[in-house]
Amino acid sequence: MADDPVNQQQFAEDVLAASEASEDGSFAGNIGDPNGNFKLPSVDEVWKLIEQMEGISDEERASIRENLYNPQEGTAEDFMKRLGGQPAMGHTSWDYIIFLSMIAIIFLIFALFGYKLYKSLMSKELKKQEKLKQKQSKKTKKVN
Repeated sequence: MADDPVNQQQFAEDVLAASEASEDGSFAGNIGDPNGNFKLPSVDEVWKLIEQMEGISDEERASIRENLYNPQEGTAEDFMKRLGGQPAMGHTSWDYIIFLSMIAIIFLIFALFGYKLYKSLMSKELKKQEKLKQKQSKKTKKVN
């Protein structure tokens, strides 16, 4: 969005329209307050801004309105349970076992490839030595 001047212009127009729509201007007056006195908008002010947005379906507006006026209470752990996840309480022993087994598998794969490379290099070296011995034996046969 930072590189898209059309979206930047549309955003600026939306902010300007929202500030003009507010009755007392309290929300718009605190957006760029140089003193840092930012006041959070009330739920009603946020809802007025959402009603003015175009491109939002009625179902989405109903969902947003429900979440604005009836926020679900609870902790982050309750939220995670509702989503079907576990709360962030730390790692279990199974997590460590799986992690260490993955590390061991990766290590074994590297060891296998290292062994194959070593074996291949040694066989090449042995072939080179045998070839050198054959040349030397041929030279000695020619000399005799």
